[in-house]
Amino acid sequence: MTKVGPRNLLEVSRLTGIPFTTVHHRVAQIESEARKVVELVPNASKLGLVRVVVLVAAKPGLEDIVTQALQIPNYWTVVERCEGAFTHHSIQLVPAQFIKQFREYVSTMQAMNLIKGFRIIQTGNSHLIFPDFSNYSSASGEWTFDWSGWVTAIESAAPTETISDPKGQPMDFERVDLEITARLELNGRMSFTEIAGKINASPSLVKYHYDKLRREGALDRFDFLVTPYPVEVSAIHEFMLEFTDADSMNRFFSAAKKLFFIHHVAKALRKNTLLVRTRIINSQVENMFKFFSELVNVGKLVTYSAARLNLNTRLAQTISFELFDDVSGWRWDVYKNLLELNRL
Repeated sequence: MTKVGPRNLLEVSRLTGIPFTTVHHRVAQIESEARKVVELVPNASKLGLVRVVVLVAAKPGLEDIVTQALQIPNYWTVVERCEGAFTHHSIQLVPAQFIKQFREYVSTMQAMNLIKGFRIIQTGNSHLIFPDFSNYSSASGEWTFDWSGWVTAIESAAPTETISDPKGQPMDFERVDLEITARLELNGRMSFTEIAGKINASPSLVKYHYDKLRREGALDRFDFLVTPYPVEVSAIHEFMLEFTDADSMNRFFSAAKKLFFIHHVAKALRKNTLLVRTRIINSQVENMFKFFSELVNVGKLVTYSAARLNLNTRLAQTISFELFDDVSGWRWDVYKNLLELNRL
């Protein structure tokens, strides 16, 4: 399903040799138990948006207010608490023409003494790393961690894939495209009929716009909710890896397909830097940090830093289609944002 899309179960059946009725039954069974299997992560650049990672350090005692402040412009998709040099981690999809205003807004949070400091990192689209089960034993139910082997693979193997900044212009989209995108973020396998009922449109119109979004590359990634460990026993980190050059960065990105503890990867714009989300069993956290440290020792990394994320505090929402209209495009209300910030 990661290769051919979440809807094309006939092709899944053909590629795996598993009867279609079995494929359909198993997927339905998973969905009934887990509520959903997959969610859309849209290609922000195709919708005139820039993916922005925001790290802020709240003043002690103001953590809850800072959580609210990060939501006010309403271009956020994720806000969560974290441990380390910063107290909050947020992902925002900001219209390209309002990046300056967004930076000024976060600076205002600091000027109002809500936060002690911040870091804003513009990135390209996030790439899902689906768990590689070659290191998993179904007999024992355990994973094998080949830390030294992974270092050697990154050090010696030639890059087979590249990760680069987004290219090309945004597609010609309408508000209905964004509404469909938002529904697929909630459930990537939602049917056209279900979506049509949610947005007051016909199924044929939904299919037309879905096909357009797919053709233009806006439906860039479907995030399958498969992880090596449940959240209760996992440590989730956001690493920033700074590489010596593009070759080293692409070497790591190519090898990441085998590193089952990596969940997704995004490139910082105009830099040889990757933001890497990891999910690993708590007992292996120290070895994971040694792994990244060894990559520095062998000259593949310049440096790295990390924040441990607290998923129990995670707030998430879909793309903010209500801030777009077909006449004026994306909106940014400076007065409203500052008024709400002052009310906090």
